[in-house]
Amino acid sequence: MLTLRKIAPDNFEECISLTVSEQQKAYIASNAYSLSEAYALTEHPLYVPMPYAIYHEETMIGFAFLIYQPIDENDPDDDESVYYLARMMIDKRYQGRGYGKAALAKIIEAVKRFPHGEANAIVLSCSPKNEPAYSLYKSFGFVEMGIEDEDGDSLLRLEI
Repeated sequence: MLTLRKIAPDNFEECISLTVSEQQKAYIASNAYSLSEAYALTEHPLYVPMPYAIYHEETMIGFAFLIYQPIDENDPDDDESVYYLARMMIDKRYQGRGYGKAALAKIIEAVKRFPHGEANAIVLSCSPKNEPAYSLYKSFGFVEMGIEDEDGDSLLRLEI
């Protein structure tokens, strides 16, 4: 059984030790960077960082980092609240076992409970060259938004 657990003092070092294969490293930031970003966002006036360890039973197999981004009333171009899936990774030792698919299902299920506020969608960015991840997101109904981020990754969206 797969579960999402908050990153805490007793599991953050194990989370930092997880890694993807060499060819995947070009597509995803390290967990240490992601946890640093999550910590920095605790000071943001609007955004809510949501870092999670992904466990299969009692074994940590991956990491996910979401950010709740409510409407910024001071930004006239910001017209909706979203959950942004900034990172999702399965450690290289556990890939190819269906854990990515199961983890994404758990993440979507968790977001649909609106833990930090209501939202219209889950948004993420992914390189189409990262075929396994891109295909996974598309298989769950994420659609291309026709926008690329500063890294050239495509923005994808899932209505919730």
